[in-house]
Amino acid sequence: MLCRLAAALLVGHASGYSGALASLRSARAIDLSTNRELPLLDGLDAKARTLVYVLPQAGEFDSCEACELLSAVRDDLEAADISLRVVAIGDGAAGTRFAAANGLPDGVLRMDPEASLHRELDLHRGPDWSWPEFVSDDALRFVLSTLPGGAPADAARLRPVADAWLRYLAMCAGIAAPGTLP
Repeated sequence: MLCRLAAALLVGHASGYSGALASLRSARAIDLSTNRELPLLDGLDAKARTLVYVLPQAGEFDSCEACELLSAVRDDLEAADISLRVVAIGDGAAGTRFAAANGLPDGVLRMDPEASLHRELDLHRGPDWSWPEFVSDDALRFVLSTLPGGAPADAARLRPVADAWLRYLAMCAGIAAPGTLP
């Protein structure tokens, strides 16, 4: 669905996706150059065509592959006068590392730490699981230290970030993620 959504928005045939288009226009995400929350489409030529690619968690394998491919066709997009904006779940520090590792030019990637756009677009969230309260914060910090982005510095974000990774990893296993596995 995501590729169809991106293609529909790109070519301007968004009648069936008008709600998604409105969501993209009103979405806000972290701009890596300022580390401030700005409108997702801020800085793009309003008259040019724009490809908005919505990734899951920054740093996971599908996101890396998609950005490698987008980087490879960057010149073709520019030649066709198509602006590129990529948004992923994660914080600014993870986004900076992710963009550098995957060849995304400055200004292309924006980060959505709370997955607000993903929820608004009704993208798959995976199972509605959370880490049980008996799992200590230290244990969660350890688990998150093994994953891209690591544990957040803000203690209030520790459990939400850990829960997001738990749901994401379950989705990778095909749990509550239709079409993930054949």
